Amino acid sequence: MDFAVNLLLFLGIAVGLVVIPFGLPGIGIIFGSALLYALVTQFQHGVSLTLILVLGAFTVLGETADNWLMAAGAKRFGASTAAAWLSLLGGFLGALILGPLLAVPLNVVGPVAGALSGAFISVVLYERRKKQNWPEALRAGWGTLLGRVAGIALKMVVGVGMAVAVIWSVLAR
Repeated sequence: MDFAVNLLLFLGIAVGLVVIPFGLPGIGIIFGSALLYALVTQFQHGVSLTLILVLGAFTVLGETADNWLMAAGAKRFGASTAAAWLSLLGGFLGALILGPLLAVPLNVVGPVAGALSGAFISVVLYERRKKQNWPEALRAGWGTLLGRVAGIALKMVVGVGMAVAVIWSVLAR
């Protein structure tokens, strides 16, 4: 049973890390995998209650910080709050629609580029329609894109840190 439980934990961590660049809750998947592992092993095989509490705090921080950074970038460069939230939808649709098209020339980076492009395009089109000014719309899109990239980078750092902490605690037991 140890092998199967460890395999599921490591697969959960891997899936969590892979989905972060797509704007999906990868940190939450990592946390959920660690929590499930701790519950199944009754906190006896490396993942302690203390580690779960720390991971929980980092999960809340990481999963919300990307939205804060995106909104801050959008606001800093003149985007409206509605446009900042619209970029989340645009990013998701960009990953689904543009991602496969961009996967041909960009390989696995295609869906990530699609998500970023979708976020940028959605904000630019919304702000252009709202303000009737291309330079302001492009500036707002750029700010949103920068904030989104910063948020994804932060989530990756938090996700990798959580993954290392969990794997270290399981393998060091």
